[in-house]
Amino acid sequence: MRVLDTVGGLIQMGARFRRPPEDDLQAPVGTAGGPLGQLETRLAGVMVAALKEAFDRDRARMDLERSQMEAERERAETALRAELRRQAAERALGQLRMIAIMAFGLLMMSAALGVWLPGMRTTAPRVLMGTGWILGIGALGTAFTAWQQVSAWTAAPRPSPDPTAVASPLHPAAAAAPWLLLGALALTGVSLLTAL
Repeated sequence: MRVLDTVGGLIQMGARFRRPPEDDLQAPVGTAGGPLGQLETRLAGVMVAALKEAFDRDRARMDLERSQMEAERERAETALRAELRRQAAERALGQLRMIAIMAFGLLMMSAALGVWLPGMRTTAPRVLMGTGWILGIGALGTAFTAWQQVSAWTAAPRPSPDPTAVASPLHPAAAAAPWLLLGALALTGVSLLTAL
């Protein structure tokens, strides 16, 4: 019974707080609701301010995370451009190295065979061999020139908006080197064949 009396008393007190007394009905509009209404208004203001502050913190955190992700993306694009440039330079230098080695080997091999072959004493094989050597030396020179150009291209920073856009590191001399080597091979081969 005591428990029921306590619960009934609490319900009556709660009803009094919810219902304004008759003399509060003539109160000004700003103070309607009595002390409980003013307390609710203050609490609502505090809640709104707290929510606004939480949203501002979240927005600032999201802006910071967005800027960090943008910086990470830019670093990744820069690293990708650098890696693509390095790979292009390695391919170009490998081609030029192969051309230079082949041209040097051609010059040495043709000189050795030219000395031992008895038919190299006539004019036609000598002219063909000399022209082949000129083209072989030209292939070596253009390979060395292109090598320097590729090395300078690799060291020079070139920002590009597209991370996959990598310009070719090859110099026009690099395009001429294989053709000069091919001509040197053909002429020295013909000269050795005519000397047989």
